[in-house]
Amino acid sequence: GQPRAGWRYRETRSRLETQSPGQAPGRDRQKWVVFAVLAVGLFVEVMDFGMVGVALPSIADDFDLPLASAAWVILSTALTLAAVLLPVGALSDAIGRKRTYVIGAVFFGVGSLISLIAPSLGPLVAGRVIAAIGAAMRMATGFAIVATVFPPEERGKGLGATTSVVGFAAITGPIVGGVLVDAFGWRSIFIYQGVGSLLVLIPALFILDPARVDAGRRQLHGRFDFFGAALSAVGFVVLILVMNNGGSVGWTSPLILGGAAGTVMIVAVFIRHELRTPQPMFDLRAFTNTRFSWAISARFLGFLPGSAYIFLMPFYLQDVQGYGPSQVGLVMFPGAAGMAVMAGVSGQLSDRFGVRPFVVSGLVLVTGSVIALATLHESSSVWLIMLTLLVQSLGMGLWISPNAAATMSAVEPAAFGVVAAFLNLVRTVANVTSVALASAVVSGAIVASGFEPDLSEIADDATGGMAAAFVLGARYVYLALAVAGVAAIVAALKMKEPERAAPPAGLDRDPAPRAIGGGRAD
Repeated sequence: GQPRAGWRYRETRSRLETQSPGQAPGRDRQKWVVFAVLAVGLFVEVMDFGMVGVALPSIADDFDLPLASAAWVILSTALTLAAVLLPVGALSDAIGRKRTYVIGAVFFGVGSLISLIAPSLGPLVAGRVIAAIGAAMRMATGFAIVATVFPPEERGKGLGATTSVVGFAAITGPIVGGVLVDAFGWRSIFIYQGVGSLLVLIPALFILDPARVDAGRRQLHGRFDFFGAALSAVGFVVLILVMNNGGSVGWTSPLILGGAAGTVMIVAVFIRHELRTPQPMFDLRAFTNTRFSWAISARFLGFLPGSAYIFLMPFYLQDVQGYGPSQVGLVMFPGAAGMAVMAGVSGQLSDRFGVRPFVVSGLVLVTGSVIALATLHESSSVWLIMLTLLVQSLGMGLWISPNAAATMSAVEPAAFGVVAAFLNLVRTVANVTSVALASAVVSGAIVASGFEPDLSEIADDATGGMAAAFVLGARYVYLALAVAGVAAIVAALKMKEPERAAPPAGLDRDPAPRAIGGGRAD
């Protein structure tokens, strides 16, 4: 008999991946040259977030800004990433990943230059928005290029190494940023970012080979789905604003309820449009592919318990336990380093032994550590805290890279750009949701105890009642997130292993991975 359509597609896909330059497993070292170019850009990009966070107090003092206004320096970046990640991911699949990556490096450099010479908050925020657009272009295309140049049986290794770069950059950013701000002022961090963009742009122009990095991408026939891109951008911006401000404004306020209703309406219009348009920006029918949908579900649920502690722990250590800012950094450092190290190891091992064991075991560690965090009290041992955070980060490092590899392997290479962007977007939304939940629950617990929901006053409360209310609220948060962790484990158990090669024609198996996005493969 004739092979099913799914197998015909899989065989075509297998040829694409085998014939593409850089796809010979274990032999083609050129893929590591490509990875090195991308790693430099990713390192500079991720360091930017930590450096700006450290510089924010100096920026606020220089421009005489209240905290709410200064926060827009960081919030503008988060909102821009949420708005443009998915559209630029889809666009990179259509116009070329190298071209998008190079344009992103230019945007990032221009945004850094504007931020460097900004005389006030407005131009500084504008520079941050432009830089964030460039960052989104590089984030989406970087992951997609790694998934393209590494063959399927080494994809976990490539994505694991990428995640390790992210982890080490996140650790290094605040350290380097603090040194630069202390020695040369806050504008020096944007000089660093501008020079870093130049170091990214030149190698990218000469080393990234379009025949290699764009292998299998789709061709754009007709107009790009600008309406779908606009809907997704507006929808995610409104969602982030609602989640970020619900705790301070009030979840039942007309503004928040209106924003939530608007988000639902935008999502409904987006779904209807994407299902009806002949060339959607993001093919939502991909969620009928269980390999893709379970991997994405595990990713979203897994990032929920892995994010709230980053928000709560500095307040707990500094205001409840009385540690100084530098001591807080030392307490949390081993945990951050643990994820950076484990991500590369798990990615490589998952190529040999399968992704599901690592995703499941990693989520088990994360869920167990969140339950352990729920047992903390006002005078818990710092060594217990450090051990718990280390287990938490090791668990995160265990599951993130294999999960990303499984998700990318569930779709055709033509959609790698938009799926890579979607992976980053899912992480962003999960992080914001987790922090919003933590802020709302802890603030509610403090108010219920008769205090104002101002976390900065915990250390000044001589009665200790506010600290006890904070710990109680944090306990509720961790227990709720442990439930999300259990749901993530269930989703991980439902995940299917990535296929390594096309099976013989005529065998009866599940249908092939769905394409995401319109167009056809090159």
